[in-house]
Amino acid sequence: MRKLMVLLVVLTLNLAPSAVALADKTFTNGDIKGSYAFSFQGEILGVGPAAASGMFKANGRGNITEAVRTISFGGSVTQTFTCTLSVNPNGTGSAECPLDDPIPGFPAVETFDFVLEDNAKGVRFVSTTPGFVVLGSGRKQ
Repeated sequence: MRKLMVLLVVLTLNLAPSAVALADKTFTNGDIKGSYAFSFQGEILGVGPAAASGMFKANGRGNITEAVRTISFGGSVTQTFTCTLSVNPNGTGSAECPLDDPIPGFPAVETFDFVLEDNAKGVRFVSTTPGFVVLGSGRKQ
C-alpha cells in the first residue's frame, strides 16, 4: 500500500503541472473563491490508512475559512481548520493549514501542494506534512 501511495503521489506531481502548463489562463489567489467539497485518502506513517471528507470556503484573497473535515484512521474525528494559500500563475500552489483542534500526538499544522484544474473548479492536492502520504481532490460547489 505504501509503495502504491508513493507512486500515485509521484505520478500526480509529475503529470498535473504539465496539464496546467497547457492552459491559456494565468491563475491567482482570486481563483479559489467560494465553497468546495473535498476528500482524500492515504496513509499516516506509523499509524496506518487514513481517509477524510469535508468542505471549505475560500475568500479569494488567499484564505480558507469555515473548513471542516471528518477523518478516519481507526476511528473518526471531526476537525475544523483554516488555511493560508498561495496560487502560482501556472495553477500550482501550496497551503498551510493550522487545525483548530489538533489530535494529541499529531501535527497542529498540515501543509499541502496543489494544482487547479477545470478553470479552478477543481483541485488536486498532496500532503507535504512529514509522515503523511495523502492524495486528494476537491470540487467547487
